[in-house]
Amino acid sequence: MMRQTPFVGYWRTTRSELDSAFQHWIPRFFPNLCEAQVAAVHGALDHGKRLRGCLLCLVNDALNGRREAALPRALAVECVQAASLIHDDFVDCDTERREQPAAWTRYGPRKAVLLGDLMFATVLQRMTESGRADGLAVAEVIATMASGAWQEPLEPADVELTLLTDPDGGQRLYPRIIHLKTGALFGTAARLGAISAGGSQRIADLAHAFGVLLGEAYQIADDLADLEELVGDDDPGTALAVLAPAIVHFCGASALAQTGLRQGLPAAREEFLLETLPVLQSRMRKAMHARVELASERARQFPDGPFGRLLQTAPSEMVRLILGEGP
Repeated sequence: MMRQTPFVGYWRTTRSELDSAFQHWIPRFFPNLCEAQVAAVHGALDHGKRLRGCLLCLVNDALNGRREAALPRALAVECVQAASLIHDDFVDCDTERREQPAAWTRYGPRKAVLLGDLMFATVLQRMTESGRADGLAVAEVIATMASGAWQEPLEPADVELTLLTDPDGGQRLYPRIIHLKTGALFGTAARLGAISAGGSQRIADLAHAFGVLLGEAYQIADDLADLEELVGDDDPGTALAVLAPAIVHFCGASALAQTGLRQGLPAAREEFLLETLPVLQSRMRKAMHARVELASERARQFPDGPFGRLLQTAPSEMVRLILGEGP
């Protein structure tokens, strides 16, 4: 269990506050839905870590903003995240999310996809009503995340098309995907935190750059956790396809052959697990820590104070949360 550091204490308190605030704000975001339909939105948001909403609030606090201004924006960010997961679970045929039935297994594929679409569209409407900067930020991140999902190889058959037919493009794919899929939303959360505090364009851009680096580090940590699960997996084909961009980026296209992914060769996969996996993990950790350091450097440009100092520790603490490590 993670020790109660100042950041972890802030995150836990803020997560509880966000959970309570969302009870008030969700019906206001979705006034045309009946009670059961509003419950589906609540269900999509249940059991989340609220890290993106927490980041938004922390940036707002570091800039002496009002928490009341941050809360609806935090809901918007968490809705974008939840809607993307609804779509991801259906596309990936994942039947569970946070130890609960995935939305597409609960409501059916059609209803689940429409729920995700509804959440995306409603958040875009509400943030546009808040102001042009809010609306543009949300519109851009929804498009950016969709672009990342579209480019990510999801099946073994995708790997040859996206990674091996264009070695140079394949080498650059992993940084692009982690930026588009995860860095962008963390960056938008931080930008909206600056906007809610009335920060200047310079401060909003600084917050965005900080959040992007934090999000990329977070995604690398998440991928490292997935790599750990490959050991002992009897059928890791799909997982290896998703991780193939990382393998190619950090170890080269030749390392992908060791996975046996294209040929389905267990012996080749064993060689990968014994020889290449430790190197891959080491290089990914180095890349993750480099982004953590760069993010903390950006955070040091915020006004000094208790929340500003928490912002400096946030990148390393969030990475530890996803890796399940203590400080």
